Amino acid sequence: MSDVKKVVKGKSLEITRRESLNEMLWNTAKEHPEKPCVSFYEAERLRSISYSEFWNLIERISKGLIEIGVKRGDRVAILSSTRYEWELFDFAIMCAGAIVVPIHTTLSESIVRYILEDSGSKVVVVENKELERKIGDLDLEKIEIEDKRSIENLLKLGEESKVDFEKIWRSVRPDDISSIVYTSGTTGEPKGATLTHWNWRFNALSVMSITPFYPGESYICYLPLSHVFQRLVFYAGVSKGANAVFTSPARFLETLRAVKPVAFVTVPRILERVNKGLLESVEKQGGFKKNLFYWSKKVAIECGEKISKGEKFGLGLTIKRIFADKLVYSKIRSALGLQNIRFICSAAAELRKELAYMFNGMGIPVIEGYGMTETAAPTNLNPLKKFKPGTVGPPIPGIMEAIAEDGEILVKGENVMIGYWNKPYETQRCFTEDGWFKTGDLGDFDDEGYLIFLGRKKHIIALDTGKKVSPSRIEELLLQNPYINDALIVGDGKPYLVALIVPNFALLLDLLEKIGISYEKNKIVVSKSVSGDVEITEIPENIVENPRVLEFYSNVIKQVNENLSEEEKIRKFRLLNKTFTIERNELTPTLKKRTHVILERYRHLIDDLYSQ
Repeated sequence: MSDVKKVVKGKSLEITRRESLNEMLWNTAKEHPEKPCVSFYEAERLRSISYSEFWNLIERISKGLIEIGVKRGDRVAILSSTRYEWELFDFAIMCAGAIVVPIHTTLSESIVRYILEDSGSKVVVVENKELERKIGDLDLEKIEIEDKRSIENLLKLGEESKVDFEKIWRSVRPDDISSIVYTSGTTGEPKGATLTHWNWRFNALSVMSITPFYPGESYICYLPLSHVFQRLVFYAGVSKGANAVFTSPARFLETLRAVKPVAFVTVPRILERVNKGLLESVEKQGGFKKNLFYWSKKVAIECGEKISKGEKFGLGLTIKRIFADKLVYSKIRSALGLQNIRFICSAAAELRKELAYMFNGMGIPVIEGYGMTETAAPTNLNPLKKFKPGTVGPPIPGIMEAIAEDGEILVKGENVMIGYWNKPYETQRCFTEDGWFKTGDLGDFDDEGYLIFLGRKKHIIALDTGKKVSPSRIEELLLQNPYINDALIVGDGKPYLVALIVPNFALLLDLLEKIGISYEKNKIVVSKSVSGDVEITEIPENIVENPRVLEFYSNVIKQVNENLSEEEKIRKFRLLNKTFTIERNELTPTLKKRTHVILERYRHLIDDLYSQ
């Protein structure tokens, strides 16, 4: 038995029989043939495809793939943004007995080529000509989603094929490999997690026992399907006959308002952006509306804290909430299209406690989960009726977790991968002798078995004094200030901590107008944000070097430092004039910071902070 401090088991999970993802979809198509399976924008209108239509399209595509030479066990890559065709090909590949290799569209050409070569992919399904350039001169069969002729030829091959499709898809067993999903690489070279059909199906069963979907109801699908989080949710939706409404991040808010979904999954950065948008709006309005919002926000946080503890509001708080809901919360829900929302699941990074309490108190149920590529998405999920901000919830039903002596989170369950593709040494290293998967993350359990995520082992900062500091808590305190959009705490091997801070550019420019500081407006760069609205992504560098601006942020840092221990205090900081972006490789496709990339890019600024 491994040296562990604590073991916590999830609730029991009833499993009547094991099945492949192919069989799961077939069963749903039989039971709910006319229910919408997917919806998507076509000529600016939402169009739906039923489960029976979806299955028929999969059959034609799958048979077409077989006709061009795809065999059982072959690897077929998908290099595309999130769209309903992604899942058509996903299931078509699996029904042919082949293995799906998802590739993030934002990866560099060298990493795309590495994944294609490492996986030994025989065919690549690519979205368009622009992405096809990332493949380079690799000798692969290419199918372009946006090339009508390419798709029509494949469908025609499928229609004319004489292969016994049912025999082929039914021959796929639950323990067969369904996918090789490469890690997003926040700390280095991506590794291919080898996942079976049952890894996914087990997790879909487990998650649906906590936050179920029901036949015909709609949820939004917009995060990258190349990541396990959104893909698992699609499989879970299929298992229940729900309708996945596909959209892009740029149309996310528009789609929310049009569809009014019951659920969607997201990442903290998008919830942070929604919150920042609210704050920017009220800060500019000022006066009564600003005071009303902040009063309502305070009431929402108090209500959220009560809900999380299972406590009653009491008469006074109930009356406050009724007024706040009528005047503020209901308008926010309506503006965001959240009138029917049953749950929003946030994962991939830690959500600030204050935000979790606020959204839940406003009648917008946000729950946090935790998982990894290697576990086919979640291993932990907060229950709706007893969510606990600051935790990622108890282990999901059917799995078991432990905390090692050094604080590392260990996992056992039927959702855990077989191993890393082509990496036997890495596979051996990530499992203990008695079968625990070593996550590489630090955590602990509270007295109710809820997991508290404490960060990546590799991200813990070790000062040269010997003290160890978790940067996530400090960054969370910084982000509570509306004038800060993002932050990275630095200090590994150094005598003290420093911070790289991305200001909230909209509020900062508004502040400059108020205090009479001029700036070059033609050098302001604006683009679509991750939440779909327009935001400022770059400002002139002389703004962040302005003495009055630096003095303003110095006072912000002083306020944060009052809540920190000596070793946690930020001694120096530097303001950045650009947001962190996926395009510059500073964020993963799921919007987690790539710390090593940011550190390298701003090494000169960090060196200056320590040399002064």
